[in-house]
Amino acid sequence: MVIREYRRAQKCEQGGRFRRCRRSLSGQCQYCARGFCDHHGDHFGEHEAVCQRRACQAKKLDLEQYLQFKEDSAARNDTNRCGIAVCEAEPHSNCERCESHFCLEHLRQHLVEVMKGVERVPEILRLCEHCMERIPLWERV
Repeated sequence: MVIREYRRAQKCEQGGRFRRCRRSLSGQCQYCARGFCDHHGDHFGEHEAVCQRRACQAKKLDLEQYLQFKEDSAARNDTNRCGIAVCEAEPHSNCERCESHFCLEHLRQHLVEVMKGVERVPEILRLCEHCMERIPLWERV
């Protein structure tokens, strides 16, 4: 995964290679660090801003769904059930990303790259199905 260097944009960076918008900035995307004008981005919360790129809008939607999933799975865990909605089994272990508890059927070991200092190193993590499905989206720049 390539991490885009943070730099303060001067003009809107949305549009194609040859036809950029170039209007005055109204924000800078929290996911890709590109600047955007009022026509090409959304502001929400106190300090949150997301541009209109498909990948960034998908991350915004995914984050909303992820927070709802964590809330739902925590409620199921409170009644000593697996965090997956259709499963009635007792949880045996937790996901190392969302920290919810799941039965063995809904946890898998998965090789992921994690940051250790400034280096990316492979590490085997115990992840639920929901967190494994999210990995490709968040690896995109």
